[in-house]
Amino acid sequence: MSGFVYQQMNWRQYLFSFRGRIGRGRFWLYFAIALPIYVLLAAAFWIYALSIPGAYENGGSTPFPSDPLGILGAIVFFLVLGVTTFAGAAVTVKRLHDRNKAWWWLIAFILLPDVLTIVAEALAESEVLNQVAAFVIEFAALALATWGSIELGLLRGTAGANRFGAEPLSGGNPSSGKEGGISPN
Repeated sequence: MSGFVYQQMNWRQYLFSFRGRIGRGRFWLYFAIALPIYVLLAAAFWIYALSIPGAYENGGSTPFPSDPLGILGAIVFFLVLGVTTFAGAAVTVKRLHDRNKAWWWLIAFILLPDVLTIVAEALAESEVLNQVAAFVIEFAALALATWGSIELGLLRGTAGANRFGAEPLSGGNPSSGKEGGISPN
């Protein structure tokens, strides 16, 4: 063993630390918690956007609220969005660590497919030759996103300790066969 000692992870470490490793179960647990939060945020935004007469129907951007309650709602909205997204990045980096990959793979699996999709959409709006290039770029984006989904969500982590810590499934004990828990502290 390379000197790593397993410590039970608390919620703060689980959601906001970029160090250590987590298994597939903890990775999917984050998404089970975050998905309803993102759905509520999207619903809140659309309810707000549709409540402004004429702004949405005329193709204009949704204006920032000007009344105190609206400003407070916007602050809460962006705070929840930021915290949830930051926690997602931390959880994903720890899952990458479990696969013995560095943090920058987050760029390849999440950011790059989005950028490629934006480029493909811009190309698709112009000439026929660009539509072929857009298709190829869109396919590359889909391939990267699929590869990332398989790596992060389906494949088992590195057996035993790696450069990022002890194996989370064994809790540092290869014979236990179960993932260490998250303590309430």
